[in-house]
Amino acid sequence: MRSTAVPDSRRPAPARLLLSVLAVIALAFAMFSLAPAPSAQAHGWISDPPSRQDLCYTGAISNCGPVQYEPWSVEAKKGSMLCSGGGRFTELDNESRAWPRQAVSTNETFTWDIVANHSTSTWEYFVDGRLHTTINDNGAMPPKRFTHQINNLPEGNHKIFVRWNIADTVNAFYQCIDAYITPGGNPAPQPTATPTPGPTATTPAPQPGNSACTATVRAANSWGNGFQGEVTVKAGNAAINGWKVTVNGATITQAWSSTLSGSDTLANAGWNGSLAAGASTTAGFIASGSGTNLSATCSAS
Repeated sequence: MRSTAVPDSRRPAPARLLLSVLAVIALAFAMFSLAPAPSAQAHGWISDPPSRQDLCYTGAISNCGPVQYEPWSVEAKKGSMLCSGGGRFTELDNESRAWPRQAVSTNETFTWDIVANHSTSTWEYFVDGRLHTTINDNGAMPPKRFTHQINNLPEGNHKIFVRWNIADTVNAFYQCIDAYITPGGNPAPQPTATPTPGPTATTPAPQPGNSACTATVRAANSWGNGFQGEVTVKAGNAAINGWKVTVNGATITQAWSSTLSGSDTLANAGWNGSLAAGASTTAGFIASGSGTNLSATCSAS
């Protein structure tokens, strides 16, 4: 008599069932492994005035490492005071590099470019490590391009450090801008990779020209065949409404806090020409030459 039982090959034996379950798990794991890793949801950087990563991105500074390809990705945990945020773009923290100083006004507009926007907590602007301005977005989403107006920035050479704090993650995005700040955003003197103190030359007995003002000049920094100079103008016993200084021993190519005439004469800017009796003001310049044997002659108008 023939058995009517189902053959073993057609019955789901426990071992065969276990193999089927394991195959499903292996397939799911493979699909998960091949799936792209999640990326950060917010990316952006300051493009004007150029941040350090923007200078790398545009090629103004070379040998920046991977940040030159993704200036929008300088992201790390909140709270850092490093240009890289303490993340992977450590080239941005190198203070020995000749980061060009940007001409920045005391009331400056900062332009952000956002690759992927995200809910924002605050934007923090620091000057030389001290908090200057906080903008609270209360979780708002920034547009693809927008500006911040930051006022009352201090004059002179400063490092502007900015943190973009994301509202719903532990991370922030970081920016550093090397700035030369003037009321009019005048062109900035450019540093060198290894600046060395230049010679100081002041005129022992300035020849004012009309006895209404005197001028002294010195080389603040020098490099190769050029130097950064500084002129100090002082009014005499009476107030003056304008001044002009001729610098001897230098061929001037760039000036700030003054107006360049020819290659050796600086005239006052619109905001520093009027000096009370005994008051003084300074102006700077970039010149070719060694920076030695300098002298200055002042005349008032």
